[in-house]
Amino acid sequence: MLHRLMIVAASALLIAASQPPQDVPVPQPKPEQQDTTPTPTPAPAETKKDGQQPAQPPAENTVPKPEEKPAPAAKTDEPKKEEEKKPEEPPREPVKAENPEELKACLSELKELGAEFKELPPIPGEEDGCGIASPMELSTVIPGIKLEPEGTMRCEAALALSRWTKNVVVPTAKIALPGKNVTAFGNASTYVCRNRNSAETGKISEHAKGSAVDIATMTFDKGEPLVMKPRGEDGTMEGAFQRTITTAACLFFRTVLSPGSDATHQDHLHLDVLERKGGYLYCR
Repeated sequence: MLHRLMIVAASALLIAASQPPQDVPVPQPKPEQQDTTPTPTPAPAETKKDGQQPAQPPAENTVPKPEEKPAPAAKTDEPKKEEEKKPEEPPREPVKAENPEELKACLSELKELGAEFKELPPIPGEEDGCGIASPMELSTVIPGIKLEPEGTMRCEAALALSRWTKNVVVPTAKIALPGKNVTAFGNASTYVCRNRNSAETGKISEHAKGSAVDIATMTFDKGEPLVMKPRGEDGTMEGAFQRTITTAACLFFRTVLSPGSDATHQDHLHLDVLERKGGYLYCR
């Protein structure tokens, strides 16, 4: 009997050992890998006295700043423009008296050349630099050649004109224009009180001193007058005649401006006796 009880007890123990426990823990599925970087905790915002949270300012460089517009300038009365300053006028010398001995010799030679003239009273001039101390009115340059109309000038200018006419104009005309004789010079200008080229400012003209004469035409006893104009490309005998006498004029005058030499000398021949330093001549 005891033997059977022991067998029953052993069988019960084996049956109990073969059943799974009721509260055995079940393994959980493996979670996916998560970012382990700790998230920064934002600093607590300041609290206003009334308990409301203040608005947070936007991050830098996220909101474009509006361009600052320059403040409008205060309106002020525009300053009056300064009057344009005119260039300083070069000093003008008063009318010079002629050297008595030189004047006497000049008048004597003019008479010998056959020029006709009459002496005039001094011309004081309308302004500083103008005028002639011992003027004359020249009507005949040399016998047979008149100045039309008569011209007022200094004796030195008249003498240079007579010498040039006798020694250059007459003999050149006989070669270039045979059978024709010069009878008159068309006087475009002699004495007149003005600046050079009639400009408003600048140096005074030699015409204002009676030292210059402008010739516009040359009249002959036959045919048409020779009009003074640019003849650099003129292949006629008239062109050769004009170029020859204007070039040779610098042997008697100190300034020669031929027709076409510049903008203000297109229709006449300018001749003057301006004395320059070193005896310099200006011939164009």
